[in-house]
Amino acid sequence: MQEQDDILDESPEDSPDENEHFLSYACAYCGEPNEVFADPSAGNKQVLVEDCAVCCRPNVLRIFIDDTGAATVEAEYEG
Repeated sequence: MQEQDDILDESPEDSPDENEHFLSYACAYCGEPNEVFADPSAGNKQVLVEDCAVCCRPNVLRIFIDDTGAATVEAEYEG
């Protein structure tokens, strides 16, 4: 039987990389907060479309990751 502490320990594969980011943005349509995952391995400039979790409308997200690993996101209307 495993000790409780062993069950709660995360293996290195399950731990998020310190350079991975969850970014918050306001929906371009309804203004509600949303989150998106930015993976630096996808490049320093990323463009993707995510539906708002509240109003379900598509947001074009532009993610920028600078040389220090800091990430920002901009949301705009799809169209």
